[in-house]
Amino acid sequence: VDEANALGQLYGYKAIPNLFLIEADGTVAYKELGTFNVREPQKRAIVDGWATTGTTADKGNTEVLDDSHALANAHFLFGQQLYKRGLTQEALTEWRKGVALEPDNYNIRKQIWAIENPDRFYEGKVDYDWQDQQLAKGL
Repeated sequence: VDEANALGQLYGYKAIPNLFLIEADGTVAYKELGTFNVREPQKRAIVDGWATTGTTADKGNTEVLDDSHALANAHFLFGQQLYKRGLTQEALTEWRKGVALEPDNYNIRKQIWAIENPDRFYEGKVDYDWQDQQLAKGL
């Protein structure tokens, strides 16, 4: 668990799962943000192709980040600090400020959901259908 959202900040993603295929020289050859599922045959083919040939058919999806991403992440980090101190409601308030700035930041959104609905995240498997319903409701 990336509690500080360091990778999200470094690589600019707002949701998981992600895929990064990185060349030996550090160049990102392929990235897919927030939608990667290795169980899907098309996605598995990307990884298999990379593993066998070192190439991919495309470069994946990308997005441009603006200042709201950095500010939303600051609210995320402050919320994490509050939560670790046992100040759950204050943490939720900070995380909601982050989501208000960046509604598509599912790292923050899922933190809220996991605290408020632990049964959807920690008892058995993660309830992705429930998460889709929350998104459809604008929550």
